[in-house]
Amino acid sequence: MLKSILRSDAGSAVLTWVLRGYLGLLLATVRMDRRIDPAAAALIDSGKPFIGAFWHNRLGLIAAAWTRGRPMAMVHSSHGDGRMLGTALAAFISRPIEGSTRRNPLGALRGMLRALEDGLPVAATPDGPRGPRMRCQMGVVEAARLSGAPVIPVAYSSRPRIQARSWDRFLVPLPFTRGVLILGAPVTVTADAGERERNRARIEETLIRITDEADRSLGLEPIPPAPEKAKVRR
Repeated sequence: MLKSILRSDAGSAVLTWVLRGYLGLLLATVRMDRRIDPAAAALIDSGKPFIGAFWHNRLGLIAAAWTRGRPMAMVHSSHGDGRMLGTALAAFISRPIEGSTRRNPLGALRGMLRALEDGLPVAATPDGPRGPRMRCQMGVVEAARLSGAPVIPVAYSSRPRIQARSWDRFLVPLPFTRGVLILGAPVTVTADAGERERNRARIEETLIRITDEADRSLGLEPIPPAPEKAKVRR
């Protein structure tokens, strides 16, 4: 039913309006404890471009990591739900980038590189839009390697919350709750193509660690990543 609504212009517009309103309510009422690494704060304040990476299941309140009015690009899928999310986040995203590891990956990479070259920070989900859950794919790694932009790992958690039964165990934050937002130390990706796997693993391990930290700080059981045997798309 949701797919049929998303295919309808009117239905998609209504859902986008509802999503935008709900996001505004969350940002106004969730009591967020912000834990920002000093090096990450200095990089953001410098105005230099970077890549903000976070797991797909943490999309629900990721806007809390950014200041409204400051330009930012964000990668989202070309599916109806991805476009709807991009529209709902228009107050935070100045340049949407369509693409994913499955649909138009080269277009997404080119869009990220153009945004970084123009001096914009870029937000992206290394495991989106279809997983494996919490396993970093190569798109973010290549964008960082080719551009020289550092990767800032980002995670949030909130309690209480709703956890969906989707592939990523998507978290739906609730209004008037407690939250924790963590921005970890920037990860510098080396330009050597032979180091791609090592760089990918560093980003993945850091994101898993700070995401687990955010959950545990609220007394929640961390969501496990997909088994390591799950293939990483090259």
